Amino acid sequence: RRAMPSHRWAAFADAIAADRTQGEGILRKPSSEINRTMFGSLDAFKSDGVATVPFSLGPKNIAAIREHLEGLPVYAGSHIFSSDRKMRSLADVRASHPLAGYTMDQLIRAPFLVDLFNQSTIVDFVEAYLGCVPTLYSLNAWWSFPARTPEGLNAQYFHRDTDDWRFCTLFLYLTDVDEDGGPHQVVKGSQTLDGMQRLVAAAKARGLDTSGFDTERSFVDYFGKEFSLQCETLFADDVWNGLGPAGTMFLVNTIALHRGLMAKQKPRLVVWARYGLGPNTNSADLEQGTLNSKQVPANLPQTPRNRYINRLLFEA
Repeated sequence: RRAMPSHRWAAFADAIAADRTQGEGILRKPSSEINRTMFGSLDAFKSDGVATVPFSLGPKNIAAIREHLEGLPVYAGSHIFSSDRKMRSLADVRASHPLAGYTMDQLIRAPFLVDLFNQSTIVDFVEAYLGCVPTLYSLNAWWSFPARTPEGLNAQYFHRDTDDWRFCTLFLYLTDVDEDGGPHQVVKGSQTLDGMQRLVAAAKARGLDTSGFDTERSFVDYFGKEFSLQCETLFADDVWNGLGPAGTMFLVNTIALHRGLMAKQKPRLVVWARYGLGPNTNSADLEQGTLNSKQVPANLPQTPRNRYINRLLFEA
């Protein structure tokens, strides 16, 4: 998969999803039980790469999650794979580094999160997008503290994620996020080659110099400060800003160009949950083993569907 540009992955994802559906009989919901609350946003999500979840997490739940997380050690970085993997107190990391991240184990054990990430409004929408029953394969949370310069080529600079043939990411804010609070940003439509070509054509029509931007190459070389600056310059009019109070949620196809903008005045705490076709290059099994379901503060019925969706995180 990594040997070809990500804009060519869709045909393979379609074939994998079609094959999966042949063996998913016991896992799929009857049509009458499917939660279609977000289905009106499906076409826009496919074209834009971003969709807002039409409900938010309540303040009591947010407070409980933050209380759980703020008492735990963290590592310096937005993800364990981009850190030195040395756990320290949150205060120590905040004093020395602009990003602080948690382990997947810490998030699986957090109150309310597993239930939220299995909420039918979200999961049924993701299933319709993927074309098969999703696998919840990765959880992450990190703090962005106010800083003078961006940090991390896979965090605060425009880049693409390449976990699976097809996947998407749910983001949850645990702090209020405004323009100065490090909002998540997405270049709408940049997840496809056609979309990139339209974006570049629009930038050229605005009089911008697009001669140094190769649309196809942007699906191969998508890291670096210079690349991010090009995206910021050319596509500023097409950037979606994820703003909102704590509890705000949105889904993103993170093959699209995206970043967490550097926080300027107040810290941001965000959680992600990623859904895909199965184990992949960024999935839970690469970080840790599964937990026993008794260790997880969730109220999920032990159905074959739920066990399948969460099989990389915990088991009965």
